[in-house]
Amino acid sequence: MQNQDQTDELVAQVNQAIETKTAINITGGGSKAFLGRSQDAQVLNTSAHVGVVNYEPTELVVTVRTGTPMGELNELLRQNGQALPFEPPVLETGTIGGVLACGLSGPARPFAGSARDYVLGMRVINGQGQALRFGGEVMKNVAGYDAARLHVGAFGSLGVLLETSMKVLPLPEAQVTLKHELSKPNDNTALVKMMRQPLPLSAAAIINRSQYIRLSGSDSAVRAAAKTCGGEVVPEGEAFWQSIREINHSFFNDNRPLWRLSVPEFCPAISIDGSTESDWLLDWAGAQRFLKTDADAASIYAAAASVAGHATCYSANRVAGNASLFQPLEGAMMSLQARLRDSFDAHRLFNPGRFHPELDNN
Repeated sequence: MQNQDQTDELVAQVNQAIETKTAINITGGGSKAFLGRSQDAQVLNTSAHVGVVNYEPTELVVTVRTGTPMGELNELLRQNGQALPFEPPVLETGTIGGVLACGLSGPARPFAGSARDYVLGMRVINGQGQALRFGGEVMKNVAGYDAARLHVGAFGSLGVLLETSMKVLPLPEAQVTLKHELSKPNDNTALVKMMRQPLPLSAAAIINRSQYIRLSGSDSAVRAAAKTCGGEVVPEGEAFWQSIREINHSFFNDNRPLWRLSVPEFCPAISIDGSTESDWLLDWAGAQRFLKTDADAASIYAAAASVAGHATCYSANRVAGNASLFQPLEGAMMSLQARLRDSFDAHRLFNPGRFHPELDNN
């Protein structure tokens, strides 16, 4: 793995942008351009800011620069029998900085936790051109705000991520994926029951009438749970979950816009005009739902809000016009997000228009 620290160069570029009042479009491997709209702005590329800053496998913590490719980081951890428990996607050219900026987690999310849960500390360049450090490399109780985790899922709107420290865990001893056929499409009733049992679940998804679950843990625990759950063993189980995580399963081969709806656990079916059962893929035991549809953004946001959820467009290039690609903010949340932006990037230099453009001029 390469090791190159470009902190000084990145800080200098941000300070120059501040002096000239030039907006910055932060990018790494470019694998997540489908999330949000990119504006005409000066490019700040972090892909050369790479390498491991600190990694002691026995301490279960890794600190890396945010331009580090996900593939290389995963391989380093795998060689030491470890992994990032939230199973971030690689997306071919993805970097750890992009994963954290977009707040992406894989199939294990409802069972192991989210990307935000595993961040211990960060170094970030704020809107005043300062390289600040938040948090550290250990889990402990501290007074004040957990500012490091604020940057997870902020799409670079609060600053330029320089490096991050994350908790890692050992790989499971055994895993098996089981498939069950359902009597009704997208019926998560059986999953609701499984989620309430002491089973070593690590992934759960439904595609039409097929339900998939993954069991992970010690060999004896997985064997016992598999016997309890029954079903058909999927020979290439990990390949299946990887196809969901990397958004390249055959379900996603469609020219229609793809939307992701994040909803409460055990949420019932969601009705959107024009959509059929085969247009949905339920991941995270139903808490994350992908939808292929030509329906307008407003109706999708309304449907998500009706079940206390929110929606995000996963194919910006297929949505015409200037419709928001993220659930519009309202009320107290709008005010809170605006105040955060004021604290970290008062001049709105970072990624204008990318994430909740309604905040750019707030």
